[in-house]
Amino acid sequence: MSGTKILVFGDDSSPGADVAWSWVRAQAWPGWRAEVVTAVMPPIGPPPAAADSTPHAWEPPVPRLAPSSEFADIVHLLADADPRYVLGERVDAALVVVGPTGVGFLKVLHLGSTTDHLVHHPPAPLLIARNDRPVRRVLAAIDGSDHAQYVVEKLAAMPWFANVESVAVVMVSDDDAGATEVLERASAVLGGVSVRTQRLPSAESKAEAILAAADVESVDLVVVGTRGVGPLQRLLAGSTATAIVERAPCSVLMARVDAD
Repeated sequence: MSGTKILVFGDDSSPGADVAWSWVRAQAWPGWRAEVVTAVMPPIGPPPAAADSTPHAWEPPVPRLAPSSEFADIVHLLADADPRYVLGERVDAALVVVGPTGVGFLKVLHLGSTTDHLVHHPPAPLLIARNDRPVRRVLAAIDGSDHAQYVVEKLAAMPWFANVESVAVVMVSDDDAGATEVLERASAVLGGVSVRTQRLPSAESKAEAILAAADVESVDLVVVGTRGVGPLQRLLAGSTATAIVERAPCSVLMARVDAD
């Protein structure tokens, strides 16, 4: 199946994962392969055998099905390993989809979750699904960075983008130089979709401005580039992308250049 695009779905059997799979089912994926990955942190003790710690085919009690989504194939994989590591290694994926919480062993210690980790270290375009709505209205927040342009390109490459009705492209940079060119470049990538561009008013918090615009536009998806941050930077300041993921009422698509 060389050349087949892969959707990696992080499945921890949580309510959040159920919602995320409903989001997957609501979109069209003609010709794509879905890999439903369940990774379970092994108990303290001798490490599991390599065959068990490496994702391998299995039959879950309740498999994830998507009969109307046009997937070429849906496979279920299991690994006795840290889910952050298993999903974080999937640089081959065209898209990684997770729920908004994602269970991981750090969550038990109140230090984070699998989703938190992926938000700061996305191995591929990452979608955090919060509902089961098909994507029709999108807000793409750009700031002139390569990361922002890259995620807009990834949005346009999604198979369900053909069903998107409108995209609001908003500029959130404080630098006026070249703003018009940046907006035009992003709009050109989006092709024939109805696109509206605007500069957001200056605000102390870019995240606040983006979330307010998403509310006004009543969008199904917010798209944002992310530079990714390390633990110390996250502790001290966080990031715009992180704040949007935590507070957006809709699903969020993010990506960064050189995500590996």
